Amino acid sequence: MILFSAPARLRMFLWCCLTALLLLAACASASPPSNGSVALQGGGNGTGTPAAGASSAAVTGTAQGTGAQPAVSGGAASGAATAAGVASSGNSTGAGTEATAQPQGNPFQVTAGNRIDFRAEVPACWLPLVQRLQADNMSGPLIPHYFSGLAAYSPSPMGVKVKELFTNAFLSKTTPTPPTDGTVLPPPRMRVYRSLVTAANLEKCQAFMAANKKTLDAVEKKYPVPRETIVALLSVETRLGTYIGKENAFWSLACMAAADAPERVTDGISDLPITEEHSVWLQGKLTEKSNWAYKELKALLTYCSVQNLDPLTMPGSVYGAIGICQFMPSNLLLYGEDGDGDGVVNLFSEADAIFSVARYLTAHGWRADLPVSGQRTVLKRYNNLTIYANTILTLAESLRTGELQTAPPDAPKESAKAAKKAGKKGGKKGAKAVKAGKSGKAAPKAAKTGGVKQSGKAAPKQKAAPKPAGKTAPAAKAKPAAVKK
Repeated sequence: MILFSAPARLRMFLWCCLTALLLLAACASASPPSNGSVALQGGGNGTGTPAAGASSAAVTGTAQGTGAQPAVSGGAASGAATAAGVASSGNSTGAGTEATAQPQGNPFQVTAGNRIDFRAEVPACWLPLVQRLQADNMSGPLIPHYFSGLAAYSPSPMGVKVKELFTNAFLSKTTPTPPTDGTVLPPPRMRVYRSLVTAANLEKCQAFMAANKKTLDAVEKKYPVPRETIVALLSVETRLGTYIGKENAFWSLACMAAADAPERVTDGISDLPITEEHSVWLQGKLTEKSNWAYKELKALLTYCSVQNLDPLTMPGSVYGAIGICQFMPSNLLLYGEDGDGDGVVNLFSEADAIFSVARYLTAHGWRADLPVSGQRTVLKRYNNLTIYANTILTLAESLRTGELQTAPPDAPKESAKAAKKAGKKGGKKGAKAVKAGKSGKAAPKAAKTGGVKQSGKAAPKQKAAPKPAGKTAPAAKAKPAAVKK
């Protein structure tokens, strides 16, 4: 029995085809632009461009469930994240797992399940940077949202860097003032940050080690870096996480990336004696550092996308370093590690910071049998200042011995002992003791024969009675005669 006539079957076939075409069209319109571009105003299809001279550009985007959809899409960004992966520590199950949810209580978490529908206004100061990201295949509905919520551009971050570079290149370096408390400084290549090598700081490091004993036990099983070195480094970087920077890392990097010409940093370097002779040098440094900051900005956006974190709420240094261990975003992608096994690399977590530091140092040459000089070389890959590496080595040795050291383990013994002795006595007494030690036995003998009170009285007598000077001459001659015998 025929259920439908030929015309009816034809109508049903056409209806199914039409329905399928409508579904395909709906899916295509919901997908991001195929070229990975930010959809600027002008149709919302990624082909519109802002009007010339416009103060801002409206950017359209829709994100459903931001916890599941990355903030950044595109081959370059996602490729970097996939290549780096998410390292998992020995505490967690499975390595290289990418997480999409942040544990509860994380202040930088992007709330999952939200539906974001907005037309974000990108300020004119950030529009060239957004377009540059677009050209580099960095896209997604949250990119314009981030820049619309970002503070205005400032030349300050790049100004700080230019001042540092200019001072090192053209201004005379000042000689450090000797301490007035009697402390004997080690040789220049053995100097340390004296404000960090203190008994109070040593106690804080010891307390941190005790509180994180389980994590430190685990990290020493996986990496050859001693716990004392890791804790000392975290102490130097952020005072064990108590000082993680005042700036927003995203804003700092965006400002530096946008500061690619002298006119963009004029207000930030107005106090420097820069002349036309420095113009080539200045432009070269701005190009170099702005390109560096731009790469770090892309790395930060990629990291936040993979880990589902909000860059607008993430504190950092003036140069964009983040976390307890102050990683730059590019290093975070390469060496960041999930130390507590929650599936998220969060450098504001003590466990994650500890494992990430150990992984970084190991990757740069740390091994179990490394001499102190080699340890210094590896630490300088973290920060190229010798005094920085020396401070970590000195704090680490203090943690190992349980007694405050004042110089690295490979410092000359005489310098270390003198500094330690002066540090214990302190003040004027310490200074006198060190001077006496340098002058040998002559100083104690002089103290015994004359004494402060006797020499004080003798001087006025010699001035008041110059006549007896002739009587004292034979006595002066008698001393050399006794020496010849």
